[in-house]
Amino acid sequence: MKYFTLVLSGILAILLVSVFVTQAYAVDLAGTLTPESGTSTASFVGVRSVTLEYPAGSSVAQALDGQNQRVGFSLNGTATGQNDTGMSGLLAALNRAFVQADSPVQASQAVVSYSGVVRGGPTSTVISYRTEIQPTLESFVLQGGEGSGQGVVDLEWRGIAINEPLIVNAPDVGQININSPMGLLEVLYPALAQKFENTQAVEVLNEPILNFAEFNLPMSSWHFLFDPVGAYGGAVGLEETGGANAMSVYSLGESSLREGAHGIEEKTATATIDGANVNVQSTTPPPSGQIQIAGYSSAQESGGAWHAVVTADAPEGVQTSTGGFPIQVLLVLGGMMGAIAIFILFKARK
Repeated sequence: MKYFTLVLSGILAILLVSVFVTQAYAVDLAGTLTPESGTSTASFVGVRSVTLEYPAGSSVAQALDGQNQRVGFSLNGTATGQNDTGMSGLLAALNRAFVQADSPVQASQAVVSYSGVVRGGPTSTVISYRTEIQPTLESFVLQGGEGSGQGVVDLEWRGIAINEPLIVNAPDVGQININSPMGLLEVLYPALAQKFENTQAVEVLNEPILNFAEFNLPMSSWHFLFDPVGAYGGAVGLEETGGANAMSVYSLGESSLREGAHGIEEKTATATIDGANVNVQSTTPPPSGQIQIAGYSSAQESGGAWHAVVTADAPEGVQTSTGGFPIQVLLVLGGMMGAIAIFILFKARK
């Protein structure tokens, strides 16, 4: 029984780690808000995979069988940039998305990273996409901040959706729409992309990748963890706290009875290409989000919009956690549990 308990503990820990490692590939949102500075960083990561299934020997099979291609690049720019990379247009679209989300936040500069991979076979092809925008956020402080030791920050920026093409001009690639699966097909296989245009599958292939609407869940359903000594913040790389003695962390994506379960989103369609039926399946992984705020914060809702009231220190007697912990903490604890259980089992058998 003793050995069984130890083995079971190790298995449970490994399963816990594997579940959260899988979520590391989820649609991701991360942001660090420092009211004292008035500017902060954020990361919006859109992930999508598209599977095409077709008959062997069809025209689609002839175009894609044996293909193994990757397109990847990074760009940076400002809203007023005069270069030809398309970053000023991208930032304009991003700022329109903030306005549509009823957020005052705007971004004057950003870094964009894009990756698209095509792996083709005789009867199916898998195309993977990853688009990340790292903007510098401004105007998120609604009141206070800038040396006052307290402030109110906007949280509506978390659930933006960019529902328009984002066309950039990347070195060695040329113009590419990084906000839809069709964009990569248009660059690598323009003739095939054109054939999909007049089919029912075009809606799936044109669906925006940078849609973060799932993060619009009420902040009351996000897990909350407050670190009164700043130790947790240092562990995840918060370098500047703007004079605050602690930090607040809101996380979403762990799945719980209170938060609910976040599932994979799948959409399917069928296209007829040169007389052959092609099944198109789009898969978007579950969301994983984390917002860090320098200082003690209390998320509040007013008129349907969420904001956080921030102070440098926590009032006495406040709750420091909702009981849920961010992914990084669970990974560490799960890994430690598994390692300890296996070590004890090994020693007991000697």
